[in-house]
Amino acid sequence: MSKSLTPFSCDDISALAKSLRKQLQQHESFPSHVEMLNILAKASGLQNFQQLRQQHAEQLLSEQPELSVPIPKRLKPFMSSDYIMHSWPAKYAIQQQSLWFFWCRFQYQQSYTEQQVNGILSDYLDSLDFKDFALIRRELCNHKLLKRTDDGGTYWRASATTPDGFEPLADFWPSPLKPSQLQPNQLEHNQLKSDNEEN
Repeated sequence: MSKSLTPFSCDDISALAKSLRKQLQQHESFPSHVEMLNILAKASGLQNFQQLRQQHAEQLLSEQPELSVPIPKRLKPFMSSDYIMHSWPAKYAIQQQSLWFFWCRFQYQQSYTEQQVNGILSDYLDSLDFKDFALIRRELCNHKLLKRTDDGGTYWRASATTPDGFEPLADFWPSPLKPSQLQPNQLEHNQLKSDNEEN
């Protein structure tokens, strides 16, 4: 499986070197892979690598741009102009239309926990009239718009061809880039095992 890329940077390379030297001196043996990740995270002022990765994931989620795409006429009774869904359509075809507006909220090349998926979906559901994020999550997976690992612990946006008239939704997030083109705030396509599970 490919792994997520978590960028690492520091403001002061001298302070980083001092911290690394001090931490390495405290180890009786050469650090394992997981221990080295934690050492680097601590050298940058964090508690551990898990906190570094979580910080990066939150940054990605906060950078989601504004959507500006016309809502289809048949979907308007179920979705407000700000793309908040307040009821689930009875007709299958309209259900399918609505899923594309949720699909585009997930960035290519980024993995999500189930909790993060639920949080993103909840942001676009009316908290009073309709808040069944689990239904939307399942339907996205059933229609292969989201993929997930067998244990359901990791989700990611699947590549998909949008129906006619929905093309702008596919461009809402950039298409996958080559590894050499990835920016520091982007992740390689994820179908991952946690780095914390490795030595």
